[in-house]
Amino acid sequence: MPLVVYLCEYGTIYGGENSMLAGLEEIKRRGFDVAVACPGESLLSRQLARQQVRHVPFTWTDAEGKRLPLEVLRDQLNATIPAWQADIVHANSLSVSRILGPCQRPDGCHFVGHLRDIIKLNRRVVKDISALDEIYCVSTATREHHLRQGLREENSRVLHNGIDLQQFSPPASRPDQRPLQLVYIGQLVMRKGIDTLLESVRLAVEAGADVALNLYGECHSEKDEALQYVAQQRRWVETVGMISRIRFRGRTHHPIQILQEANVLVHAARQEPWGRVLIEGAACGVPIVATDVGGTREMFPREEAILVPPDDPQAMAEAIVKLYHSAKLRDLVGAKARQRIEQFGISGYADKLAGRYEKLVRGPVK
Repeated sequence: MPLVVYLCEYGTIYGGENSMLAGLEEIKRRGFDVAVACPGESLLSRQLARQQVRHVPFTWTDAEGKRLPLEVLRDQLNATIPAWQADIVHANSLSVSRILGPCQRPDGCHFVGHLRDIIKLNRRVVKDISALDEIYCVSTATREHHLRQGLREENSRVLHNGIDLQQFSPPASRPDQRPLQLVYIGQLVMRKGIDTLLESVRLAVEAGADVALNLYGECHSEKDEALQYVAQQRRWVETVGMISRIRFRGRTHHPIQILQEANVLVHAARQEPWGRVLIEGAACGVPIVATDVGGTREMFPREEAILVPPDDPQAMAEAIVKLYHSAKLRDLVGAKARQRIEQFGISGYADKLAGRYEKLVRGPVK
């Protein structure tokens, strides 16, 4: 049975980790053994234990928690990977793909990587990633962005993340409650457009919409600018007198329940390769207002969500008000979202990924 070792830099669980975790059982059903190399005692390692997936401890930081230099990490991987006796090592993020690419491959072992970000890269990083045997981009928008930066075309392909359509499903009914419940789930960082989102809610209330917003998530960056950004948003809510309307709820471990109980999912990201929460929300049949960036229109090409320009709180507010005044429209948009996302079930995703694995293990990829 071929062994695939997934390589994760952090012990946290966000979109990329959730996408990986969702597919592990399906990959096992297709004849592969799986393991995950990541930091020791962590949220991710505990989830692996719950899913009965083998955890291979691998440390990326020094005793003070600082990331080890690039060449040191590669030396450690060069020394460690042969002991895994893996047929495939799968880097689960762009940063890990960059580290893994130039490493030494043991005989019969193949290196692949996942690109889940749309960011600017220098030539050295692109060259390192291109050294992988295969590169999986989560959307066409993601692949085209990196191709423009010099990524090798012949070994990169699009592989949309899948979703468990049984686990994430619409509720039997969604109450027409007041205030109308808006929800955001994700990181509290600038690229997610939290400032735009908050202002759009204020404008919607000003326009007469009785709505409330619950934000679920946290800022896991320790950089001063990131922490200051979140603090500024919290102060802004107090300053404009929106404390009763906008609440920061912290991290959640119950996204399905939240999405099933919400009236509208709002997402004001400034960039979004293939938003995990968007496919989760769509699978739960909640109507979505999101920014038209990255792979989002690829996900919702025919009005399966209301898409607005980024950094335009007025446009987002108008979409919220529109949904507020029409339960019929909310039901229609939510149903169309669910219908669209049924094309991205976890089984289909696993079929495609396992097919790529099989070609790598059996011989050169055509």
